[in-house]
Amino acid sequence: MKTESFPDITMRDQVRTTGAPPTVGQLAARVQEAAARPGAWWHLVRFDSAERVRVELEDGLWLITWPPGYRLPAHGHGGAAQIMSVIAGELAEVAVGGDGAVARPLRANRIRVQAGDRMHEVVNPGTGYAVTLHVYA
Repeated sequence: MKTESFPDITMRDQVRTTGAPPTVGQLAARVQEAAARPGAWWHLVRFDSAERVRVELEDGLWLITWPPGYRLPAHGHGGAAQIMSVIAGELAEVAVGGDGAVARPLRANRIRVQAGDRMHEVVNPGTGYAVTLHVYA
């Protein structure tokens, strides 16, 4: 079966046709598409052994480099959802909500959606740098 016969459930063109804000699915597709073309942004990766480095790529798409052992304390995103993917290395997250705390690894090449009303802490537990792509809705 040809994949062209399946409908585009991400609704990528909704913003152009309706003027509505992008959906989480559209933003996830955007992160996935950016991750698939590292030649467009890999030269912007910067390494700092003490701090994470954030570089805005385009329209709110962020490239973030995480040094080994770096811990970002518990924080929220002001009600905005975060859609991200680990491109290289490893990260771990502890999400804190009304139902308690949940720890989970953030694995490479997967899209992760963090609800805007949840606090979370992120750490690079590895011995190498981690690289991520993020967008916020």
